[in-house]
This record gives sequence, C-alpha cells and structure tokens, in this order.
Amino acid sequence: MENSCFKKQISDDIALIQQQFSNVDEKIANDEYAFNYWILNHLYNLDEEVIPNNITDINDKGVDCFVHYEDNKELFLIQNKYYSDETPVSRECVSDFLYTPIRLLLKNQYKKSLELQKIFNRAITDSDYKIYLYFYVTNEYKSEDINTLINEFKFDKNDNTKIEAGIYAKYLTLSDIKMTYFGERFTEKKNFSAKLTTRRSGTSLDVRPEEYELSWMIDLRYVLVNVSDLYDMYKSAIDTNYELFEENIREYLGTKGINNGIIRTLKDDDDRANFFYYNNGVTIICEECKTLKGSEVGENLKNIYGFELKNPQIVNGCQTVNSIAEVLSHYSPEKIQTEFEKTFVLVKIFVFDEKTKKNHANLDVNIVRYTNSQNAINDKAFASKKHYFLNFQDEFKKRGLLLLVKPSDKNKFQTEFKDLTKKSVINDKNKDLFKFFDVEYKNFNSTQIPLEKLLKVLLAFIRSDVNTYKKGCEVLKPNSQIYESFSLNIDNYFTIDNMIKIFFTYLKADQEKKKNDKRHPIPYYLLTFMGYSFKNKTFDEINSKLDKLFSNKSLFSQVFEFYSTLTKIYSRRYITNKKSEYGVMIKQDIDDSIYYACLDDMMLMPTNDTNEDLKSFIKD
Repeated sequence: MENSCFKKQISDDIALIQQQFSNVDEKIANDEYAFNYWILNHLYNLDEEVIPNNITDINDKGVDCFVHYEDNKELFLIQNKYYSDETPVSRECVSDFLYTPIRLLLKNQYKKSLELQKIFNRAITDSDYKIYLYFYVTNEYKSEDINTLINEFKFDKNDNTKIEAGIYAKYLTLSDIKMTYFGERFTEKKNFSAKLTTRRSGTSLDVRPEEYELSWMIDLRYVLVNVSDLYDMYKSAIDTNYELFEENIREYLGTKGINNGIIRTLKDDDDRANFFYYNNGVTIICEECKTLKGSEVGENLKNIYGFELKNPQIVNGCQTVNSIAEVLSHYSPEKIQTEFEKTFVLVKIFVFDEKTKKNHANLDVNIVRYTNSQNAINDKAFASKKHYFLNFQDEFKKRGLLLLVKPSDKNKFQTEFKDLTKKSVINDKNKDLFKFFDVEYKNFNSTQIPLEKLLKVLLAFIRSDVNTYKKGCEVLKPNSQIYESFSLNIDNYFTIDNMIKIFFTYLKADQEKKKNDKRHPIPYYLLTFMGYSFKNKTFDEINSKLDKLFSNKSLFSQVFEFYSTLTKIYSRRYITNKKSEYGVMIKQDIDDSIYYACLDDMMLMPTNDTNEDLKSFIKD
C-alpha cells in the first residue's frame, strides 16, 4: 500500500471507532478527537474503555494524549495531527509541543490531567524513567527546521528542575505510523521472576562459560525439577498477567492428542513417577538466572539448590506445562506435595542477557525453531508468528471476528469467550456482516477465520487465476514467492474491512453451493471471475469499487448472482468442450477463451435499469 493509501485504512478504523463509541464519548464524532482513540488503541494497545482518561485535549500546542507503562518506566506524551496530504506542519507547532507541556508539568501547573501531573512528578525524578515526546502527523510533511528541532532537542538536567529521567523526542510521519501499525506496536513489558528448585547441585548440570573455559557457549542449566515448581510458575504468571508462553510456537492445543498421554500419566498414581522418563522436557529462555542455595531456595526442605529466573519464556514444552496445570489444579497444595513428590521433569534454561543476545545474534530465535522442529510443527506456525498477522488479528477482533493466526488460537479463544457476556459483545459487532451477506450464524465458531483460508481467498480474488490457489499451501511458507510477495503485503491490496467482506463473499458462495447441487457456485471460481474486473487497478481504485459494492446490498446481490451463474455456465461449457469431468476441471487453469465467451453471452442478456448498474460495475 502506498503510504497515502494507508490514510484510507486509518479513516475506516476511525469510522468504526465512532460507530462503536458514539454512546460512550460525545466528542468521538470529531475526527481529530477520534484519531487520539486510534493512536492509543492501534499503536499503544490501550483498551478503548480507558482511553478517555488518557486524552487531555485536541487542537492545541500541548499534549493531546498520554500513555504510561509503569512496569517499563516509560511515559509517552503525544500530540496528533490528523492532517490532509497537503497540510504543512509549522516549526512553531512542534517547538511548542517539545517545551511548553514539560515546563508546565515541571511547575506542577498542568491542569488538563491531574493523573498525568501525578505520574510526571514521580517519573521526572527517577533516573530509570524515560519520557518520550511523540509528534504524529498523517502525511509525509518534513522540513529541515523540524528535523533540526528534533535532532537537537535537549531538556537540560539541573538542580532547579530536578530532572533525572531521560527525555526524548520523535517526529513521526504517516510512513512511520504505518510501520508501527503493521509491525511491532508499543506494549507494556511485564517484569516477572520465578523460582525453580532441585534437590542438590548434583541434580543440575550448570554450564558456566567463564568458569569452565567454554567461552563459545552461553550460560545454561539442565535441571531436575518437580512438576509442582512448574505449576507454581504457571499460576504466578497468570496472577500477574505475565505472558509465560509468548515466544512459544506450539502453545496449548487443548486436552487432546499428545496431551491426553501427558495427562493420563500424571493422573496415574503409580505411573506418574515415570513421567521424567517419558517426557522430552521443557525449554526456557530467560534474561537472568540467579543461583539459590540453602535457605534462599525456600520452604521445601528437600530442595537446597535452585535458580531465580528473570522474565522466563517457555519456548518449548507448553503442552507439558499446561497439562501439568490441568491435572494439579484439582489438588490442594498439601496434596500436590505428597501425591507428586516423585514426579519430575527435565528443564533446560538458556540465559540471554543483552551481552549474550549481541554476541549470539538470532540464537534465541533458532532455539525456538529447532527445539520445536521435531514436534510436528510446520513452517506455517513459524510464519504466522509475525507481528504483521498478529496485528491483523487485533483489527479483526475489533470488528467481531476471531482470526486464527497461531495453532493455539482456537483453544485460546474457546477459553477467553466462555463468558456469555464476552460472546455477546463479539456477536453484537459482527451481526451486520452476517445479515448483509445472508451468511448463516451457526454457533460461536462462525466468528472464527483461519489465517491460511483468508489468504487463499484473497489470493484467488486478486491474482484472478484459480491456478494460484493450487499454490495455496505456500501462503504461509516462509521464503516462498507467494508468502513474500503476497501474504506479507495484503495491505497493499485491501483495507481490512474489504478483506473481511471478500471472505464473507466466499462464505456465502460456499453456503449456496451446499444448498444447491454441492458443486455450484464454485466459490474460488466466483472470486476469481470477480477478480477479473479488478485487474490492473490501484489500491484506491480496488477499494473504492469494493466500497461501492459492499455498501449496496441490492448491487451486491446482483453481482453475486451474476458470477454465481457464470461459474455454472463456464463449468458446463468447459466439460462439454473439453470432454472432461467436474473433478478434473476444478484442478485445471482457467481457460480464458471459454471464460470470455461465457461472459459475453451473459452480458448480452436483455437489459433493464437494475442490471444496467450491474453491467456498469463489471465493465468499470
């Protein structure tokens, strides 16, 4: 997507925000005000419900909104300019933003947000804090004056102002906003620590590179750990809202398959003592691993050796840990100690501090990949971990749909939406979609869209060639031509709303096919034939035409029926001309000569006012 086209996506998102929060915030009808919602939610991951408390003002020279990540010790002071492509940004506007709010806050005179003043007072005297002044503008306007202001910005520390925190400034244009929107968004990092203990130092293999003259290795441990320790780590992570499995590829797929074996062993009074021999173990990456001895270990008198891990991530063994939690959660703490005292698991701990990350670039990423490579994990799982797709998941959710990006998402969403109130919130957002397309809502699974299926549907439409669907297995295959040129660039073709509506067109075709002869309309043919009328169009032209189509149910119904009929006529003529069969035909390339002959026949139908609109749409 050209950066100027990305403005269309922002505009669509703002319209959705205004629709969903018009009853909550009366100021939301103002686009400039709503843009603050967009920035705080789409770039900083703040929940919409708390956003009004973080907006201070608009259309002034000060702070429009702010974000405070307490655990990270980061405070963002933000000004947003929802400008057209041609609107310049004045040097004075940027200069005022860089200095005026800070001066008011330093004097304790900031009246627009008492909460911001309170946060600032605490942050400014803490040398660990970072205060960021971020100026966002929705165009590509830049000037030497502004560059100089930003590059030379410095708020001097002195005794009078008692400034200890670091203060930094940044000017971000539309291209910078887009990069964050489709990349790594801002988020608050949770700091978390956990203990893993073992009987004696002899039940831990400690590889200390400096002490053991193994300079080429990294700091690591292989530890015999009781399952109760892993369960305690799991519970503590949940209690503090820490993502213990953030870097894990497999994640938890529910109580089925391999998990049944794990759970069965743990539940067996006799066999659970053999758990250590059966299980492949758990792999953890952490930022720091502090050795504990004697009384430092804790209350378990049998264990006199262990480690305290800073920000651990379970990168392999998610199934094991979740299965342990599934079983142990049904026991009291006292029972766990007695019932599982002989149940151990091997834990591998890799320490990646900043120095190690620098000296062993990508080793942590490769550990994730290779420790999972023997566990039936294919490339699709690794490809779908990209922030690009995870951010689409966030956007779909705002529209009441659950994009299944990672293998564990189905199970995750089942757990997340057990609550009927949460389900009703999602369904309230998507009900108009199902109604417009007349797609049957069967159950909550109807809200779920597999990422691979979505990409295949969009591929069939935009490449206007059913043959591309044969390569559908490559849409999530890293380094494949389709993955690189198409899957990672779908924002170059469609807005998010139009991605969703094309997919619903597919769902409607598939539903009609099941109702009819189980063969027609052929969903991917229908999308491919529709796609012919979008060939060689720009992003703006594609989405303008789609907006027109999907905003008029009468027109959409005509277009859908036209292409639905076209798939039947094409199918019949192809089978006759080629002396072929349906099953053979759908595996072949589209025969353009047959397609255009069928299209010409369809276009020669008698005309009236309604199908004149249809023909205009097809020819346009």
